[in-house]
Amino acid sequence: MQTVQKHDHLFLDISQHAMRLDLLARTALYDEVSLAHKPGLVCPTTQGSHQDMDFALFERSIQSLTYYFQEQCLNGYHEVSFDSIRQCGIQAEQDMMAATKQVNTHKGAIFNLGFASAAVGKCLAADTPIHADAISTMVKQTWQDELLHHLERNPNSHGQRMRSQYGITGAIEEVASGFKTVMDVALPHYLSIYEKTADQNKAAIQTLFALMAHLQDTNIVWRGGLSALYIVQDMAKQFLARGGVLQTHWVEDVQKIEDYFVQHRLSPGGSADLLGVTLFLQKVEHEFRNHI
Repeated sequence: MQTVQKHDHLFLDISQHAMRLDLLARTALYDEVSLAHKPGLVCPTTQGSHQDMDFALFERSIQSLTYYFQEQCLNGYHEVSFDSIRQCGIQAEQDMMAATKQVNTHKGAIFNLGFASAAVGKCLAADTPIHADAISTMVKQTWQDELLHHLERNPNSHGQRMRSQYGITGAIEEVASGFKTVMDVALPHYLSIYEKTADQNKAAIQTLFALMAHLQDTNIVWRGGLSALYIVQDMAKQFLARGGVLQTHWVEDVQKIEDYFVQHRLSPGGSADLLGVTLFLQKVEHEFRNHI
């Protein structure tokens, strides 16, 4: 049964809002994988450092997530239990893995954007303005304690093995913080470059490098150890110090970094996941800015 929005002037019921959100989430993921010049990562013209992934696989993966973000938005709106949100995500993971023949393309996105979508649902239920700060605050207020202290962690996952071996935190802590890295690092870089260039692709690349410079990316550590993480962070910081995408020949600059990543089989998957969150929040702000 559909639940009608509290204010008649909105004309749209919650299920229609949730459908819009589902499309925004999948579009954000598509925009992220479509972006060229991402060191070590899949895009339409390269597999990056991944022998088991290509662009077509990511397309199938995103298609398999249709309705998932809609369902999580409705879960947030109806204030279902934390476990119900988790089970919804587990089902989406199974659907994704079936579509990709057991290749993990979007496990991070399912987790990150699942909670972000549920937070949008809670904002809709509360009739509060929907923007990045509100979504961040809603995630923290609602699920931080359960994420940090009650979520069952898989000790054999890459992230948890990096946590126990090196003390590096990962996706769970990032979501529990209300996407603090996205709010403090990614969004400011995105908005700054977009304001200067009006180019979404340049803004996204600069954002990715800002995340690489800042993040303790468990994907990098898994593939190359802590030494690789420090090298990646330093390369990203130097790229930004040279002006990043504001350089005249920034593509050639990035190509050298791409070559290094592929040569050493490095892939900043954690940074890519948070770029997806950044693009999603941008789209949600734009789409729902007249909500109140």
